[in-house]
Amino acid sequence: MNGTTGKRLAKNTAFMYIRMFVLMVVSFYTSRIVLQQLGVDDYGIFNLVGSIVAMFASLRIIFASSTQRYLNYELGQGNAQNLQLVFNLSIYINLLIGVIFVLAVEALGLWFFTHGINIAPGRMEAAFVVFQCATIIAAISILTSVFDAVIIAHERMNFYAVIAIVESLMKLGTAYLLSRAPIDKLIFYGLLLLGVSVVVLFINLIYCKWHFQEVKLRLIWDKTYFKQMTQFAGWNFLGNTAYAVTQNGINMVLNVFGGTVVNAARGIAFQVSELTKQFLININTVMTPYSIQAYAGGRHEDFQKAVFVSSKILFYVQLMLTIPIVYLTPWLLQLWLGQVPDYSVVFLRLVLCITLVRSVHGPLDTVFKAKGELKYYQIAEGVILSLPLLLGYLVLKAGAPYATVFVCCIAMEIVNLIVMLILAQHIADFNSRAYTRSILLPSVLCLVCAGGLFYWDLQLTPIWQQILLSLAAMGACSAFWWGIMLTRDERRQLLSLIPYYHAKSKCRER
Repeated sequence: MNGTTGKRLAKNTAFMYIRMFVLMVVSFYTSRIVLQQLGVDDYGIFNLVGSIVAMFASLRIIFASSTQRYLNYELGQGNAQNLQLVFNLSIYINLLIGVIFVLAVEALGLWFFTHGINIAPGRMEAAFVVFQCATIIAAISILTSVFDAVIIAHERMNFYAVIAIVESLMKLGTAYLLSRAPIDKLIFYGLLLLGVSVVVLFINLIYCKWHFQEVKLRLIWDKTYFKQMTQFAGWNFLGNTAYAVTQNGINMVLNVFGGTVVNAARGIAFQVSELTKQFLININTVMTPYSIQAYAGGRHEDFQKAVFVSSKILFYVQLMLTIPIVYLTPWLLQLWLGQVPDYSVVFLRLVLCITLVRSVHGPLDTVFKAKGELKYYQIAEGVILSLPLLLGYLVLKAGAPYATVFVCCIAMEIVNLIVMLILAQHIADFNSRAYTRSILLPSVLCLVCAGGLFYWDLQLTPIWQQILLSLAAMGACSAFWWGIMLTRDERRQLLSLIPYYHAKSKCRER
């Protein structure tokens, strides 16, 4: 990675983290208002039938990666004339996926509303309207992901950050409007969110049309390219949707056994988890164009180094977010919500553990996307990550605590990570042994250290002692990560991104 590339990545990362900081503050405040306006039961209903909105909001960037992969590949090989072909074929493919998705979700929703849902009979109509709004929002997100891909492929992270902030502020506005709802608040909230998604789609479309030559709708067709992109997008959609459907299926299972109060607790836990996950997505979003262009340009050593470095950074960032939240969960939830739904504390801690295990998923996913071989990887992931749905139902039916469902998810995430490494070595000639030695094993040691201090944290009562212990755990893990996990060259590269050290290194060169 040369100096110019490093500066570009640092600048893009800065834009993404400005975006993330504003989104985090606005989202937490919005959730507090929505919970107060809807109440625990209606908030639980929204997180049960409306969780598809959150699911596709978080997966939008993942669906965009299919288009982004081909755009970056053509950019890496200097084939500018193929960019318009990629864009138009992506529109066709995403429209097809959107139609299939709506039909599948409507069929599943019909069965669930007829047989499986556990909510008060008087709220059934409102829940059904919110479900329809959520389905349309998800379909719009699938189409919007094409424009996200174009923006990211061209590394316009400044606009990407701005539009995300505008979207979050519009959602905050919808929360404030709930106090003046002319109709049922739950229905009104679903309709407002639908309006926000339509506005965001049109803003993205107009920006891309003005700034990128390839964004022109044309009747362009290439059978070979269409087949190749359809297979790639189809497998990518299948694998990621299997994961998302499982997570929302677990929400439905929790509803069957625990009702809407448990759904509210799960909704709180996943909102925090999704916000921390956005930090990971931001880093991976910045690194992916560089990684795929390096692979397309034949720089396979640079590509593998990028996967290693991004994995280490992603694990560290998620660990630094997880430690203070897990150590201080009861106090933070009370400070944030005021009214804390039952089970929220244990759910949040376990869901963050799932996210921590999954933190290196993005870079490993890039290995398969760069190679263009997704079939066997996505089949394996789809099967493995669907198992918690069945296991969760069985353990709850046997009388186990609700939190056991999330323990099953953690176990299956670990299995999935192992399988990914095995397939990466066989399919993409990736050095999985070196990855395990330099990343996974040190990460386990870090987690053992943090876990030991957390056990001590549970014995403490004063909040100031818990804060000090969480800071000590973060310091110990940071020292281990910097001194043991990073190589000397990686430390030098990271320091070079800091303006002071970059200027100092320039002086030494002179």
